[in-house]
Amino acid sequence: MKNSIRSKLIILLLIATIIPFGLSIIANYFYTKNTVTKEFVNTNHDLLKRSGNDLLNYYNEIYGIPLSIYSNRPFLSVLENGATAYIEQNSAEIQRSLLGLYFSRREFVQLHLYLTKGKDDYTVYNAKVSSRGKLYNFNQIPAYRNLSYSRDSYYIQPTHPIQNYNNLSDFRIEPVKQVVSFHYFLNNVTSDQWLGFLSIDIELSRIKEIFDRIYKKGEEHLFVVGDGNVVLYSSEKRLIGKKLETKWYKKITSDRSGEASFDWKDKDFSGVYVYDKITSNHQQWTVIKSIPYKNLYHNSNQLLKITVTLGAISVLLVIILTIIVSFRFTRPIRILIRDMQRIEKGELAVSFDTLGNDEFGQLGKHFTSMVDTLNDLYIKEYKLQIENKTNQLKVLQSQINPHFLYNALQSIGTLSLKNDGIKVYRLIMSLSKIMRYSMKNNEDFVTLKDELNHIKDYLSLQNERYDGKFVYNLEVDEGLNKVKMPKMILQPIVENFFKHGFEKQQKLGELNISIHRQQDNRLKIVIADNGEGATEEELENINSSLSEDGLNTNESIGLKNISDRLHFYYGKKAEVKIESVKHENFVVTIILPIEMTRGEVNHEGSTNR
Repeated sequence: MKNSIRSKLIILLLIATIIPFGLSIIANYFYTKNTVTKEFVNTNHDLLKRSGNDLLNYYNEIYGIPLSIYSNRPFLSVLENGATAYIEQNSAEIQRSLLGLYFSRREFVQLHLYLTKGKDDYTVYNAKVSSRGKLYNFNQIPAYRNLSYSRDSYYIQPTHPIQNYNNLSDFRIEPVKQVVSFHYFLNNVTSDQWLGFLSIDIELSRIKEIFDRIYKKGEEHLFVVGDGNVVLYSSEKRLIGKKLETKWYKKITSDRSGEASFDWKDKDFSGVYVYDKITSNHQQWTVIKSIPYKNLYHNSNQLLKITVTLGAISVLLVIILTIIVSFRFTRPIRILIRDMQRIEKGELAVSFDTLGNDEFGQLGKHFTSMVDTLNDLYIKEYKLQIENKTNQLKVLQSQINPHFLYNALQSIGTLSLKNDGIKVYRLIMSLSKIMRYSMKNNEDFVTLKDELNHIKDYLSLQNERYDGKFVYNLEVDEGLNKVKMPKMILQPIVENFFKHGFEKQQKLGELNISIHRQQDNRLKIVIADNGEGATEEELENINSSLSEDGLNTNESIGLKNISDRLHFYYGKKAEVKIESVKHENFVVTIILPIEMTRGEVNHEGSTNR
């Protein structure tokens, strides 16, 4: 039906899905285009920077190679004394040293050595050492002239055609190469004696390896420009060794903005120039890469195609899923959600008989069964908790230790034999009060005063039984006598002192009971003795048992029963903490609310359990 809610829902879902999705594709394309372009430019700038640093490191390697001359004492002696002093011996040393230097790097094309002493010079070219020549005027070589004036340790001559030093090399069998020349000023470091010059011409093979890996041949171009705007290396071979005087390069040299790229468009190129400047001690290079727009936007265009394809598939899936959800999934899901919300409010009932014969029908059946099971378990658990707590209280109230009763009566009998009638009477009265207090089952809560009187009667009997081998101290803040608390809380803890801590020791027993009102208006009860105490492992087990949830199955009167009762009455507002040091003490601390109505106690206890 065209006017049905389901049809409107399908149309609305499709519009709400397709339009935002289409707009997101458009926005994502432009955002991605800018992001990818920026990332692409940054990546290329990093490549240029790393390649520039590789070139700098390579130049530093070349610079360090001739330093081996100063560790070659025979060759250094030849430089100091001249080649003609011992002509045969010195010529052999010069030939050996120059060839060793020449073969140290495969890109070395030519070496030239000039000795100040005697004005002799030698060249190495094509793996051959020339005969001894004479260079009477070294100033005719510009590099030597500059070094003699500046006294710098070396000078790098930009890319240029290889030159013949003093006509000592034979270039007839090979075309002229483009080389970079390192010229060194040689001197004796200790005496500052000028020894001569050394020139090393290197071909561009290693430089080509450094830079050819960072651009696409035929699509992108690379330029490495050194001092004087001379092109050290370029993807356009015709520019190597020449000055670069294009408009876009002038823009780079005049740029002070700190940017590493800029857009450029003219009749020859349309794209982006990315560049980085590398500075060394004696020279500066600018590494430049031109990237056409088609390369720059290639990744973003590919991403757009992928996004549009995935978008079309996603829209188709959305249409199908929208129809399926509208016709099949909506009704049973809404019914289940409604019933779950009712259960969250505490109404354990379902409003449907069946949701069909498919998976939703099975889910509905299991859901109904689960609700019925929860209902039964809730009722059973609630009744079981009530019965358990009632039985625990009754057993605790009516139970008295037969061993204690036997010993107490034995003490009374002994006194009777001694005809001490007054003391016998007092003991019998204390015992009767204890039995009367323990067997009153109609009271859950008593005053603190009643509980303390019960403890005093109990301790008076124990004092007679043990013939004064222990002392006790009772410290209670004023105004607390009428405070209500659960019955039979303190006596089991005091009894534990005699059962587990006092009987095993030889020293005088001490029992201290202190009851104070805290600043947070809670009652703090501390029962401490100097008995056997507990080990760390025993103490950990005791505290662990007090924190465990569940029904108490322990039939003895103990700390677990007390902890369960307190948490039943007060919930998390009650605290029971045990501390002990083996052979030194055992301390039980109980913290209870002071001002709390009976109804509040029962309600919190039931929810806590």
